[in-house]
Amino acid sequence: MSILSDELSKQSYSTLTDQQAADAINAKTVVVQQSVVIRDLKTYAIFQGIWPKLLAGENSSNPQVAGLCQSVVAWVDDPRISTVDVNLPQVQAMLTQLVGATLLTQAQAADIIAMGSKVVSWTSTVGLPEIGIGLVINARKEMEASEVLV
Repeated sequence: MSILSDELSKQSYSTLTDQQAADAINAKTVVVQQSVVIRDLKTYAIFQGIWPKLLAGENSSNPQVAGLCQSVVAWVDDPRISTVDVNLPQVQAMLTQLVGATLLTQAQAADIIAMGSKVVSWTSTVGLPEIGIGLVINARKEMEASEVLV
């Protein structure tokens, strides 16, 4: 209950009815980081026309581009790797290099990074169930009782 009480003690809830407060808490969302399934990443690369560029780039006369493409293709096709954290600095550096080599656009790199973010309910991140009016009423009663004791 202390998590809910702490949230309800914020000024933004002070003028809300119990039902409005419950609704506001249930509507609150946060962005959490998640790993991206390699299959989803490869599917995106194929549909966006990136994958053929990577395959062709493996034979580039530019050794840096060839090495970059060989590394990416080998990594994506490695059956031992099932997910990737696109928020790792190394992954973001690789995406920057791919953009620099014009193998993908800045927008495509941003799309790939966005795959690693998910919007979820705030309550699910703090271990609370969906908030009903009864929970708000009880939390506010506890808050009032603790204020009286102080």
